Amino acid sequence: MGRLGNLLDLEECYAWLHFGAATVASAMAMARWRRLSGKELITALVVGYELGGQVSLAIGPHTKLTNGQPEKGRSDVFGDDAPVVFAAVGAAARALNLSRDQTNQAYNLAALYTPLPTVQKCATQEDLPNTKYAKFGWCPLAGVFSAVSAMRGNTSDLTILDGEKHGLLAIVQALDTNPQRFLARLGSRWHLRSIGYKRWPACFWFHSPLKALEILIAKHGIDADDVSEVVLEVGSHILWDGGVQKKRGGFLNKQPRNLVSLTLSLAHSVAMLLMKVPPQEWLNEEFAQTSAVQALRERVRFTESKTKWFYPDVFDDADFTHVLNAGVNVITGKGTFREEIDWFWDDSHHPKGRIYDCQIEAKFRSWVVADDADRIVSLVNDLERLDDVSGLFDALYTAIGNVR
Repeated sequence: MGRLGNLLDLEECYAWLHFGAATVASAMAMARWRRLSGKELITALVVGYELGGQVSLAIGPHTKLTNGQPEKGRSDVFGDDAPVVFAAVGAAARALNLSRDQTNQAYNLAALYTPLPTVQKCATQEDLPNTKYAKFGWCPLAGVFSAVSAMRGNTSDLTILDGEKHGLLAIVQALDTNPQRFLARLGSRWHLRSIGYKRWPACFWFHSPLKALEILIAKHGIDADDVSEVVLEVGSHILWDGGVQKKRGGFLNKQPRNLVSLTLSLAHSVAMLLMKVPPQEWLNEEFAQTSAVQALRERVRFTESKTKWFYPDVFDDADFTHVLNAGVNVITGKGTFREEIDWFWDDSHHPKGRIYDCQIEAKFRSWVVADDADRIVSLVNDLERLDDVSGLFDALYTAIGNVR
C-alpha cells in the first residue's frame, strides 16, 4: 500500500514531501491486525502524519536559500525518507496503543532503520531508473516493524535522534542543523491543515506551471497541433544541481523511458496537458513513446525565472502556504500567449487554490472502478462510527484488483 500510494506521484504533499501513503499503509495494517475502530484508526493517522510533518520541517528545505530565497541548486543532503519512516512508526505505535516508554523505543528503532538520504544523488541523474528516489514501500515496513518490535520488548539506543553531529536528524538535515527545529511549536501546529493535493500524476513542483498552462489553454482555445513552442519560466530548483545548470535529464528530460521518469519529466506533463489527455493516461508508457508525444515534448523549452519561493519556517507562527511563481509562454500560429501564476489547485490556504472534500472525492472516483469507489467513499464517510475498520481494508484491496 505504501509503495502503490506513491507510485503514480498523485498523492498529497507537505513541505514538498509525501508521506501520506506510508501513514495510511502503516495505520491500516495495524488496524486490521488489532481490529481497531474507526476513531482509533483516525487517531493513529493523525499522530503519524503530525510526526512525519514535524520531522519534515526539522530537516529543512530542498534548495539552498539566502534570506529565504533559493540559490542555484539543491541542498547537498536531504533526508526525505526520514519523514516517511516516522509517519509510519507514529501511526503504528498509536494504533498499537504503546506506552510512553515503548513509543520512545519504537521511534529510536525507526531511526536505526531509516534509509540513507539518497534523494539528492538521484536528482543529479540524467537517465532515471524505474525505481523511485525514496523507498515508499520499505519505509512503512520499517515503521511497522519498529513499533511491533518495541511492543515485543526490543530496545534501541535512546539517543539516536539526538546530537548536533551524530544524531539521525543531524545526518539527514539539509542546511540548518539547529536541533531545536525538531521541537519547534511541537503540539501547537497542525501539519494536516497545510496539506496540498496533486491534480496531475507528476512532481508537485510542476503543478504551478501546469496550472498556468491550463489557464492559457482554456482562455485561448489552444490546440496541441497549433503549438510551435512552449517556454516555461521555472525556478533554480528545477534547472540547477550543485551550482551546475542541467542540460537534460531528471526534470528536464524530454524523452522519458519509464513510469518514474514520466512522472518527473516536466516536458511530458506539458505535452499531456496540451494534448488534453486524461490524467489516467499520462503514465501510459506505450502512448508516451508515440511520435506525436515525442515531437511535442521536444517543443518545450526551459528558462530560469526569478521565482518567488516560500518554504515554511519551522519557527514561524503561520500555517504553511505553497507559493511558487511560474511563467508560461505558448507560441502558436494564432500568436504568443503568456500567463503567470503563484498558486495552484492543491494549495489549502490560497483563496483561488483552496480545495474541498468533493473535489478530492471526484479525483478519487476518476481513478477507481465505480462500485469500488462507492464502497470506499461510503466507508470513509462513516469511519468515525465503524467498530471495526477491516471492511475498509478489504475494500481497498478489492479496488486494487479491479484497477483500471
